Amino acid sequence: MSVANASSRRVAIAASAAVAFWCAGPCWADRLYGYADERGVFNFSDAPSTPRHRLILEIRPVPKAIERARSMVAARKSDRGHAPTSLSPLIRNAAHRGRIDPSLIEAIANVESGFNERARSPKGALGLMQLMPATATRFGVSDPLDPEQNLLGGARYLRELLDRFDSLPLALAAYNAGEAAVQRYGNAIPPYAETMRYVPAVLGHYERLRDSATIGTAQSTRVAPD
Repeated sequence: MSVANASSRRVAIAASAAVAFWCAGPCWADRLYGYADERGVFNFSDAPSTPRHRLILEIRPVPKAIERARSMVAARKSDRGHAPTSLSPLIRNAAHRGRIDPSLIEAIANVESGFNERARSPKGALGLMQLMPATATRFGVSDPLDPEQNLLGGARYLRELLDRFDSLPLALAAYNAGEAAVQRYGNAIPPYAETMRYVPAVLGHYERLRDSATIGTAQSTRVAPD
């Protein structure tokens, strides 16, 4: 290896080490300069104080288009699991008429369909709350793909299950597996893989939505000045 190549290699290694060290802590500047003195000691600075300093690293501003894209992704992540704004009044109306917490309706619609108004399952369940055709007819839903009708029908059905089993986990199990299945297993959650996943999924999401609503209410409350 030539002396020039060896020297270049040492500079590259030193620069890499300097960059790693510099970026490990707070970045106080957007440029890093360095040089090797006669003894082979490397000197680094965030501003050139001698003609020997050479620019090693420069951090350039992120283009605004990329910043906007990152902001949009972050916003989507923060809203993940919440109903689209267009569905919120329909969920509140269905919850009011069914005497149910809106967050519970929202949790079920999220787990059932991911808020897809046109969702169709392989078993024939339809819409936001995945109503089976017989269930839709039973609760007066003429068009299960209409979000308002679907939410109203799902809320009525859930209200009936809550009154019947007097237990939210059992009502959710019946919503997923059917009332007969819950009764067949002695008013317990049926040992079906899907139902065993479904009940804690809805309960977990319901709890997160309630916590979020509580935090939002607390943040929006302001104490009037004396």
